[in-house]
Amino acid sequence: MLRLYEDELCGDSYKVRLMLALLGVDYERVRVERYPSAQHETPDFLALNSLGTLPVLDVDGTPLRDAHAILVWLARRHGDTAWLPADDPLRLAQVQTWLGFAARLGDAVFALRDYVLHGIGVQHAHAGADAKRYLRVLDETCWFNDAAGTPFVAGTRAPTIADIACFVPVALLDEAEIDTIDYPALARWSTRIRRLKRFVPMAGVYPAI
Repeated sequence: MLRLYEDELCGDSYKVRLMLALLGVDYERVRVERYPSAQHETPDFLALNSLGTLPVLDVDGTPLRDAHAILVWLARRHGDTAWLPADDPLRLAQVQTWLGFAARLGDAVFALRDYVLHGIGVQHAHAGADAKRYLRVLDETCWFNDAAGTPFVAGTRAPTIADIACFVPVALLDEAEIDTIDYPALARWSTRIRRLKRFVPMAGVYPAI
C-alpha cells in the first residue's frame, strides 16, 4: 500500500490527499508535524527526504518528494487521460505550464499563511503583491475559459492535475489574509472543484454546499 508522509495543515500535502481521494486510491497516512514540533527536520525524516519537505509518497520503497511530481505519478498510474493528457503534447505542455504557475502561487500564498498562522519566516514585502498578481492572471484565465465552455485552468472540459495544484493555494487565501472578493471567476472555479465527486476537505477548506 502507498504510504503518504504529510502534515494535515500543509497545503502541498493536501494537494496529494485530495488527488488520492478523487482517484479513490487507498493509502496509509503518516503524520509528520511541521509546527510546532518540526518533525520534518528530524534525522529519521531527513533520511527519507534530505530536503526536509512535505509531502513524501512512498511507492514500494521509492520515495517521491515533490507534490506536483506525485500528482503526475498518480494521474498516470491511477487516473484516466483527462487528468494528464499525455497523448496531446500541446495540452500536456499547458498542464505543465500551470503546474509551474501553481508552484509560484503556492510559494507566495503559503509563505504568507505560515507567517499569519505561526509567525514563521518573514512577511516578505513582495509576497502579497506577487500573490495578487498571480491571482489576477488566474482569475482572468478562469473567466475566459468559463466563457468558452472549457472551465478548467488548462482550457479543458474536465479537471486536470493543474486544477488540483492551483486550487489549494486559492482555497487557503483567507488564512493568508488575502481578500478574495476581487476574484469572482476564481470563486466559481473553486466551487466547481469543491463539487467534484469524492472531494475531501481539510481544516478551513470545505465542500461546496
